[in-house]
Amino acid sequence: MKNIGLTFFGTLLVIYLSFGQNESKQNLDSAAANATNPLAFVTKFQIQPNYTFKDNSATQFSFITRIIQPSATVGLPFIKSKDPSKIYTMYRLEAPVIGQTFPENPNLDATGLSDLIILDVVAFKQDWGLLGVGPGLIIPTATDPAIGSGKWSTGLTGVYLNTKTKGLQFGALVQQFFSFAGQSERPDQNFMLFQPIFNKILDQGYFIQFSPIMNFNWETNKYSIPLAIGFGRAFAKNLSMFIAPEYVVSGPNKGDFTIRLNVNAMFAPVK
Repeated sequence: MKNIGLTFFGTLLVIYLSFGQNESKQNLDSAAANATNPLAFVTKFQIQPNYTFKDNSATQFSFITRIIQPSATVGLPFIKSKDPSKIYTMYRLEAPVIGQTFPENPNLDATGLSDLIILDVVAFKQDWGLLGVGPGLIIPTATDPAIGSGKWSTGLTGVYLNTKTKGLQFGALVQQFFSFAGQSERPDQNFMLFQPIFNKILDQGYFIQFSPIMNFNWETNKYSIPLAIGFGRAFAKNLSMFIAPEYVVSGPNKGDFTIRLNVNAMFAPVK
């Protein structure tokens, strides 16, 4: 899994550095804004390989597939929005595949599917940007206990995004989850994911992202605080990529260093 991960990661990086298309500046800047906006009304299909270097020669490769689908509805597919330009829904499905190796703790060695995450966020367009709120669900689909929680969890997602200043997006994404069912021998889940958002759209479709995902575990009172900055580009109106180094500065995983690469294909939403 390690060699496969490095090979795939390297291939995508070569594509990132060499691929380009003859697109107008306006199209590229618009594509960059859509790529960095979590509530943009476009369909997104993303693949995101992440490679993490841990202490004692331990490594983890995760391959995340993400589908984001907007809909002219309110919360549920069969409730139509009266004004989709102001109120609409974003559905998101995330499926991670993980391979990890811990030379000093082989019990944690595992490869397989992790837990699925589903979000259903209603977006409200404002003069200054966007607000979003809705439920989330984590389904315990992990094929190995070492890479999953073993618990069904639910909670709420909230998004604030200010887009009033051209070329600048800032805000936050918050997800709170708690377990309600699952394997009784596994620990209960009660945690919050907090993601500050600061995106700067540069010229010719280039962009900079600051959006580390912080984890606050209320059950164990342990908090993971990473710092990460991403550099990306929209190559066409329907394609973008970014690369983001991340370093955990506080928490149980302090010292972990991760390289993230995101490939994002965008399409007009299905009506």
